Amino acid sequence: MSLMPFEPSAAEKFSCSASFKIENGLLLLEYGISGPLPELSIPQETSGSGFTPGLWRHTCCECFLRQGNEASYTEWNFSLDCSWWSCRFDAYRAPAPVQPSDVQPQDFQIIFRKNIVTLTAAIACPAAAGLRIGPALILEYPGGGRSHWAIEHPGAAPDFHHAGICAFAP
Repeated sequence: MSLMPFEPSAAEKFSCSASFKIENGLLLLEYGISGPLPELSIPQETSGSGFTPGLWRHTCCECFLRQGNEASYTEWNFSLDCSWWSCRFDAYRAPAPVQPSDVQPQDFQIIFRKNIVTLTAAIACPAAAGLRIGPALILEYPGGGRSHWAIEHPGAAPDFHHAGICAFAP
């Protein structure tokens, strides 16, 4: 599915997409970014990549998981330098006081091609009726500007935590 930028001018140079499916207890995510990649700030892979808070401040792929209309949800961030982060929220932007200690992606790959980058990730997620998934992206530009991409933008400002960005899983 195509993701839409909150900032309309971002679509003049870039296009972003996301797809997902649940298979064998895993949520398989795939994100695509097309356009002049040298015009993005993309972190370089480091040997220390892994669990890293604050990825949303830079170019990264995000996924929000909700069960129906429950207030609680989980956020995942995946950076193009192989860093990742996950957080469980009890309510809107309210992190749970205790986070699971054994959460990590089961698979995580990034493929760069000319003017296209693809990020795939697999996370534990048993299929459940009413599961809602909200894929999103942040693109950072040299100088610190950003664009925010999601299925839709239901508010007056970009807000990936808004329950309205989540679609029902297949």
